[in-house]
Amino acid sequence: MSASSFSCYVMGTESLLIQCTDILRQRGHDVLGIISNAEAITNWAKQEGLTAIAPGKDLAARLAKRPFDYFFSITNLSIIPEDVLALPLKGAINFHDGPLPRYAGLYATTWALQNREPQHGITWHTMTAEVDKGKILKQQLFDVAPSETAFTLNVKCYEAAIETFPQLVDELASDTVQPRAQNLAEQTYFGKTHRPAANAIIDWRQPAAAIAALARALDFGGYENPVATPKLLLGEDVVSPTMQGTEQ
Repeated sequence: MSASSFSCYVMGTESLLIQCTDILRQRGHDVLGIISNAEAITNWAKQEGLTAIAPGKDLAARLAKRPFDYFFSITNLSIIPEDVLALPLKGAINFHDGPLPRYAGLYATTWALQNREPQHGITWHTMTAEVDKGKILKQQLFDVAPSETAFTLNVKCYEAAIETFPQLVDELASDTVQPRAQNLAEQTYFGKTHRPAANAIIDWRQPAAAIAALARALDFGGYENPVATPKLLLGEDVVSPTMQGTEQ
């Protein structure tokens, strides 16, 4: 089947959105707007001549003024309202940094490393009212190195996303994509409030491999750590090697 161009909106807050939007435009697809509250993303959109749209409660009403085919959620941590998901004529698609159905939710790389998984992956899937439960459209798995950190594993996810997105876009354009349902009995989910045991205070009774895995799982390089920092309990003081002073 021959490929045809489609129209879409893209929503997200990080640079992967930029890379994927460039792929869409290079393939001749019509990006109607970039939905983001991240200044770096909205500034880039304006520089590229793309419409920058602020998210908000009336987002569906604003997008409904013009029919469009697809809605892409790429590095977007906010839950998208059902009235927005109902708008695209052909579907809403999300990028997830984990191998669904396992590691649904947030910070998938951190939890995979803490659990000492030998393999990780990324998933492009359809979006439904239930978070991370839509059909899988494209997935790529890869090995986890013994010295992997959250930062390096996030980089691998980024690279896998860029590698698989052109394939997905071409399959959408030619109507050859083959969705497959998840086995939700195998799903593991980590929400916004999930934290390592004891808020990452190191338990020296654990094996050295488990302690090292915790430290690597919470190592985000130079980026903000959204989960927790490893801590030592010294008497009545909780001390983190990454911060000055103590936590009471």
